[in-house]
Amino acid sequence: MTKSCPSCQAEVKKSAGACSVCGWSFDETPQKSAVAVRPAARPKIQAEVEVGLDVDRTGSSLQFARGIPVTAELILRQLEAKARKVTCRVQTHGDIDEGQLPILVVEEAGVDQALEEIKNITYEGGGDPAEHHLDGIEHLLDTTPWAMDPSKSRAAIISFLTADSKPATSGASPSQIGQKVKDQGVLLYLVCQPTPRLRELVDTADGLMFEISNEPKAEDLQVIASKLAASIIATVGSGATSPINPDNI
Repeated sequence: MTKSCPSCQAEVKKSAGACSVCGWSFDETPQKSAVAVRPAARPKIQAEVEVGLDVDRTGSSLQFARGIPVTAELILRQLEAKARKVTCRVQTHGDIDEGQLPILVVEEAGVDQALEEIKNITYEGGGDPAEHHLDGIEHLLDTTPWAMDPSKSRAAIISFLTADSKPATSGASPSQIGQKVKDQGVLLYLVCQPTPRLRELVDTADGLMFEISNEPKAEDLQVIASKLAASIIATVGSGATSPINPDNI
């Protein structure tokens, strides 16, 4: 049996006296007092989070041009509040059949810069019922110099996608790419329109998928972002991913 830590949302043993992730004491009970006292600031987890953000820049994403930066900001701000440091890499991808190769927009960026770059993305071209999403994710995975020290940092890919993916030009299946993501210890989160290939990818990677929206509800994104942050931070030091069941969100 487990319980959720009120500080970092990590799942710990129900019998634990303190959270094994952030040190929160479950034995402490609030003292009754007529005087309002501001609680002590909770220390951040002493771990860095490396985030690779991948955005489908084709015209298909234009309908979600408002929702993508809003979703990205809520997620990154949650991570920023919980981790010692968040480093971002922003990449866009398009339709390779139309000559739209993946483009690295910025690397080694802080949250503010990454969000500014996402807001400035221009969506154009595309229009096909499927895009080269698998290529975009595989390219980001293969070209990012992940630190890969689970005792100090955690790596995650967050990809914003529309429609289904065309087959990867590398010849790798969605399952093969998902397994490669998992084997490298990278957490995968897709903000997308649920489709067969993308579901196969995220399921194999033990990742998380939730539906993209141009008018996302703040309360829903807050829950998702909190769970995502907890999933990343709870795995620091364990060397293993901590998958989340989307049905529980």
